[in-house]
Amino acid sequence: AKQCAPRILIAALLSATVQAQSAPVGIASGSVRTRVTINDGWKYRPDGLNLAERPAMPDSDWQRVNLPHTWNVTDPFDDSPSYRRGIGWYRKRLTLDEKLRGKRIFLHFEGVNQVAEVFVNGAFAGGHKGGYSAFTVDITDEVKYGGGSNENVVAIKVDNSHSPFIAPLSVGFALYGGIYRDVWLIATDPVHITMMDHGSSGVFLTTPGVSATSGPLRARGSIVNESASPRQLRIVNTLLDVRRKPVAEQSSTVLAPVGRETRWEQSLPSVRAPRLWSPSDPYLYTVRTEVYEGSVLRDRVENRIGFRWFAFDAQRGFSLNGKKLTLRGTNRHQDRDGLGSALSNEQHLHDLRSIKEMGANFLRLAHYPQDPAVLAAADSLGLLIWEEIPVVNYITPAAEFTHNSEVMLREMIRQHYNHPSVVMWGTMNEVFLWSPQGFRIRNQIDTAYMSRTREYAQRLDSVARNEDPARVTTMAVHGSGDYDGSGVARVSQVVGQNIYSGWYGGVFDDLGKQLDRRHTANPAEVVFVSEYGAEDDYRVESLEPERFDFSGTWMRRFHESYIRQFNARPWLAGTAIWSQFDFSQPETGGSIPYMNQKGMERWNRIRKDVFYLYKANWNPAPMAYIASRGWPRRTGTTAASSTGMVSPAVPQPVDVYSNLERIELFANGRSLGVKTPDDVRRATWDVPFVNGRNRL
Repeated sequence: AKQCAPRILIAALLSATVQAQSAPVGIASGSVRTRVTINDGWKYRPDGLNLAERPAMPDSDWQRVNLPHTWNVTDPFDDSPSYRRGIGWYRKRLTLDEKLRGKRIFLHFEGVNQVAEVFVNGAFAGGHKGGYSAFTVDITDEVKYGGGSNENVVAIKVDNSHSPFIAPLSVGFALYGGIYRDVWLIATDPVHITMMDHGSSGVFLTTPGVSATSGPLRARGSIVNESASPRQLRIVNTLLDVRRKPVAEQSSTVLAPVGRETRWEQSLPSVRAPRLWSPSDPYLYTVRTEVYEGSVLRDRVENRIGFRWFAFDAQRGFSLNGKKLTLRGTNRHQDRDGLGSALSNEQHLHDLRSIKEMGANFLRLAHYPQDPAVLAAADSLGLLIWEEIPVVNYITPAAEFTHNSEVMLREMIRQHYNHPSVVMWGTMNEVFLWSPQGFRIRNQIDTAYMSRTREYAQRLDSVARNEDPARVTTMAVHGSGDYDGSGVARVSQVVGQNIYSGWYGGVFDDLGKQLDRRHTANPAEVVFVSEYGAEDDYRVESLEPERFDFSGTWMRRFHESYIRQFNARPWLAGTAIWSQFDFSQPETGGSIPYMNQKGMERWNRIRKDVFYLYKANWNPAPMAYIASRGWPRRTGTTAASSTGMVSPAVPQPVDVYSNLERIELFANGRSLGVKTPDDVRRATWDVPFVNGRNRL
């Protein structure tokens, strides 16, 4: 995500054209680390052209693009039965200032979907598998400095083709190809905090034993010495409050040998009565980590952190900082109308602000790690996070697939380790929904596959617990009994239930019956609903809604019933709507082709009626909202005929959602009475519409 880099001077913007020589990236005197985005001025070609990494390869006819970028903005929705999954090339020319000579130079990619190969001046510099985690490439040995013929050509080969060894394998969302998140150029001193630890900041923070009266803080990481001689170093960690005032500090010394990583760990003095992080008060401290050689500052990294503790309990549900807090939230896919997955940081922030305004305190990032801007926004807004790797529908029971999944999991955890918003690490979603052969299953009869899946789940769960024992592991399952029968459901610490009673089948009340059975049969198990939802079409309303009619009315009744049933079960740890936004679903979709329409908001972020249903129930700020706005033209109105006869109107129900004690509805200036909203904050009036324009 884009951040402001302290004490950095950019000599000039990188070139946006090929014809003009690119201006140099510079560094201010005394600066210890340069970090600058290089999103502008790229060239793109949508094919697997041979030798495109070579600097001499002509690219004058390539498309000019800025990042973030995806080549699948429109084709998931055209008349073709699929969308383009294959190779695309990106190239950029840049010149590095002579002042950077002697530094270590890195490229940091926040997200490339899904296989990337990085070339600098024709030489292979590094690569990455997986489309949703960041990665860093050391390009020091490949770059040139100064102007003229020393211009550098960076070429990235990107491939979003299906691979049986890279998750996700089978999905209900588009796998947008491209460099769809920010790219950073970073320069460090040869002595620096490691840049090569799974795309992370290289510093890991924990608050073991935190309480309302005491805020302990531990910091650990690694120093890399790529100079010519061993170095005696001093590591200083300083805890800063929101005003940048030092609260605690600790220092220690290490001897860093040449060419190796040197690990360090510190315990800072405990903070007395720390200001605790929570959804209602998301207070963030900053930890500044500095590396000194004598009095010379060699490197500096900053991470934000919050003091908080939490617990899951089968009877009490979820608690934060010792107080019960029911997790009420939603799921989010990252794509958007006209952009695909290539959103700016501001657009990511807009999404989370909308989720917070709805009154949510929880967000499941489905079904993959999301942009660093999303995690930063969750920290600052106060949204608790379930984040997961993209293992969806089924797995490939092979060592290579397992290895790639483990790497994805470590990347996700290490990159987002310091975020106080994160409470759950997810390893998989509905892995018995489809068979490895690609067909829908009701009961998995391949016991060997089930056994391999359980072993796979155990491997991933073990990785997550070893990486981060302070958070809980989780997975999401659908209605199949195979998860219990195979033992998969007993692997994670929390198992989320994906339930769609009243949409894909059954009736609304089946939800409560299923939850009660689960709670009774497994009294020691935390019960969490990780998905629930129904679809609507903004063109469809109904006075007599029914399942699968895609009416906004049915969608409202679905969610009203679910809210009512959730409220009656205080032992629920949490619930998450599927989903916050409509999203692309190539090859299937609902009444709108290739679109999943279960969102609280449309793909273009226009809010639906159900958004305000939840806002009335979850957000205490006073509000009232008249529903059925997507039904502006109606029949059955009062009208006068040519003979003077007046046909009476057929009163039609109009819902209003409000968290106020009493509300009054007016139709064309006439009061229809005062009502008190019911237990799901709904009041309904029968409105006699007149012919022509009506005003409520």
